[in-house]
Amino acid sequence: MKASYEKLVPDDGQSFRCFNRAKLKSPVKWHRHPEVELTYIPTGVGSRMVGDHIGSYTDHELVLLGSGLPHTWASDEYREQTYDRHTAFVLQFHPEFLGSDFFSLNELVDVHQLLQRSSRGLWFPAAVAQPIGEQIMELADQRGANRLITLLSILNDLSQIVDAEPLASSLYRVSYNEQAETRIRTICDHITENLTDPDLSHSELADLAEMNASAFSRFFKQSTGRTASAYINELRIGFACRLLTETDDSILSISQQSGYQNLSNFNRRFQQHRKMTPREYRNRFRTTV
Repeated sequence: MKASYEKLVPDDGQSFRCFNRAKLKSPVKWHRHPEVELTYIPTGVGSRMVGDHIGSYTDHELVLLGSGLPHTWASDEYREQTYDRHTAFVLQFHPEFLGSDFFSLNELVDVHQLLQRSSRGLWFPAAVAQPIGEQIMELADQRGANRLITLLSILNDLSQIVDAEPLASSLYRVSYNEQAETRIRTICDHITENLTDPDLSHSELADLAEMNASAFSRFFKQSTGRTASAYINELRIGFACRLLTETDDSILSISQQSGYQNLSNFNRRFQQHRKMTPREYRNRFRTTV
């Protein structure tokens, strides 16, 4: 998927950024930047998009993103609102902010390999995310050399985690066609803003892209690695999962709230994406809490 370029500038007296996204009054869009990013979400549910990966996130979300890797998070709480103000602590640093060879030092071999693996995005289990997240939140309030010491400590700790999961597929490659980026960003933003509308259609998206239906299908598949229908279904099923686990609404009601007019279609799509029925998903979640 193509993404808009975001220029990041650290505050005066700082060589890298660490902040709480909830304090920013700006929309969260599909974007990329040369900085490495580590994002920690203490609480919340929603959708995560990294490269050609689409997934759902819950409490203690921790993801490391390599330089230039397109990404965004969309919280269910702020869906269809102008600004996404969910709490997310974000740490961003340029790969060469300490010099072009710093991370190649012998003492930093493990960290260097971690940053290389982050080119696909790395998701860390909650047991790892929570203590690392606490360090990130502390870093956001630190000053002087303590900031740098904490950053290196965090990276060193993450480099020792063996069960981090890559997100984007091994075949994913970043593309920098500005015109295509603008077009696909407009389409994906439109899908996110109208996700629960059952009338959201392929022809509507093709018109928005100013393409005929077949050309749009090829363009979207080349840009995202999936069809527009598959992309929409992945996001809708993620939204439905949140409703199943956080509400007592009926399966029929949830299917409708998620943009499905037909319950059978919803059940089929849910089974396809979660390998279980909506009722089984709800029962399994409530058994584990």
